[in-house]
Amino acid sequence: MSQDELAELVNKIVDPRSQDGPVTANDIGKIERGVVSYPRSHRRQAFRTILKVDTDAEIGLANRRVRPTDAIPVLPPPAAAEATLQRSSPPWPPAREDPPNDDSAVALSPGPGLGIAAPALTLDDLDRIDAVARDARRYLDETLVGFLDDELARCAVDDGLHGPRYALPGALGILAIVQRNARSVKWAVRRPLLRVGARAAEFTGWLYRDAGHPAAADYWRDRASEWAMEATDFAMPGYILIKKSQSAWDARDATRMLGLAEAVQSGPWQLPARVMAEALQQQARGLAMLQSSRTDVDDTLKRARDLLEQGPADKTPLASHYDALLFRVQTAICYGESGRPEEAAATYETSLTPTTFSTRDYAYFSALHAQALAAAARPDEAASVGTAIMSGAIAAGSTRTVQELGRLSVNLHPWRKRPAVESFLTLMRKIY
Repeated sequence: MSQDELAELVNKIVDPRSQDGPVTANDIGKIERGVVSYPRSHRRQAFRTILKVDTDAEIGLANRRVRPTDAIPVLPPPAAAEATLQRSSPPWPPAREDPPNDDSAVALSPGPGLGIAAPALTLDDLDRIDAVARDARRYLDETLVGFLDDELARCAVDDGLHGPRYALPGALGILAIVQRNARSVKWAVRRPLLRVGARAAEFTGWLYRDAGHPAAADYWRDRASEWAMEATDFAMPGYILIKKSQSAWDARDATRMLGLAEAVQSGPWQLPARVMAEALQQQARGLAMLQSSRTDVDDTLKRARDLLEQGPADKTPLASHYDALLFRVQTAICYGESGRPEEAAATYETSLTPTTFSTRDYAYFSALHAQALAAAARPDEAASVGTAIMSGAIAAGSTRTVQELGRLSVNLHPWRKRPAVESFLTLMRKIY
């Protein structure tokens, strides 16, 4: 659907003789670019009618006049699905989003550096969200859950191939369907629907984390826990604590990361061995950051490794991505944080290959590899790694990775006169 076509449809509903005049393609363009975030009510009503949604939030229309006391929204806007590249101040600590202003919409401020900004909804995003809802209408209650499962799997593939910017519209479409249908489906279908909704909410939290919006990520993780508990999936809340522990790493909040990782192991849930292994790895990283002894760190990693070897016997899909290769690169992070940069760099070099990780994940862990090289006083190698992965991080829309490159810039500052380092820092200045 083009801007002209959408404007024409709106004008069939809205009286063109109103004080605002007819809607034009230019008006649609202003909404896409975020120049206009909240049109007048009669125009918003027309957009909702044409796009077959119930709330402004589902099509990314958000009132950006915010009040600190307002509540968290039901559905953050799909408008947050637009990746932008912009200049900004250095990205640490992560910026805090503006609080929302009502029960149906939230205005998330753009993250620093490369991020997912709001509002910046494109017609392609609208089409993808509408496609999920349109396809869902063909299914009865009994088959809707299977359809949403398949859609969620497609979103995960999109994330791996293209990053969070492309995967978010589909994920938000799934969440809108779950939220809309949870009240009306047959009682026997409600719990299965909420289970898939919980997994979609956890996945959406991950997308927002990677895109540089921690507040939206926390919101969806909390919604995932709520839906999972109602659906009697009591493992998911424990798993969510691991996700929150990992997010604490982004802000280098060692005490929160360690506390959450230990809480996972002490909770009332029964978690698969590989999930417990991931929690132990997070615990080891927190211990390393808090300058615990290397023996404590290594012993904790050994316990995690032993648990991970039991992982293939787990039949649940929870943390199915967590394997020995991912554990090895996370072990390298622990080595780096415990003052062993050479050992960390060697572990990265034997584990990281572009054929075994997605473009985004390879870029992210390579940025951490470069930090280890800088800590080992190997600045030229660090700068070369950072330069090589920069385009992959940008293409994936991963603010999280760009933030790590920002940290690398600070670490390399003492060698800023060296040609390789100077070239890398010049490229970074073009991003911020």
